[in-house]
Amino acid sequence: MPNATYLTVEEAARKYGVKRKVLTQLIADGMVQTRETPTGDLLVVAENNGNSQEPQTKEEIIAEKFAHLRGKVISASEASRRYSDDQIKIYPSRFSDWAKAGYITSEFDGYRLLLDEAEVAYCAEIYREKFKEYEGRLTGVTIFDEDGNPYQLKYPEVAQRMRFERRQRNKGA
Repeated sequence: MPNATYLTVEEAARKYGVKRKVLTQLIADGMVQTRETPTGDLLVVAENNGNSQEPQTKEEIIAEKFAHLRGKVISASEASRRYSDDQIKIYPSRFSDWAKAGYITSEFDGYRLLLDEAEVAYCAEIYREKFKEYEGRLTGVTIFDEDGNPYQLKYPEVAQRMRFERRQRNKGA
């Protein structure tokens, strides 16, 4: 793997903030990439700078998928009706919260909050993706980063394993 950074299992466990046992199980499950040294030591792939594709930014996604909606305005309640379906309901308050956070450009016309529809469609799409990824369990899930781009987990394998373990514990409780 060219351009990869490697850590010992102990270093990786500290870096990821997990116990060595959890990391060892992730490795055994094939969820974390490793490499064996000529001496038989196991190294964890910490970064793969050469092969991963950069995630798209908010502006790139809007330009690619929602440019036709730029400049159109929509109310939060209309956005909820338009961008919700039977499986995923996005309430007007969520659109309002995204506007307050600065993810959606908005203006107040004295009666209601008017939102940029391209940004509404973008936020709804990212929300739907996260909803599906986390099987509807979005409590505590970060959807956008501080710039409004889709939030990217730094170590998705570790997060996935920790979610799995938490669900297993909750089933037994």
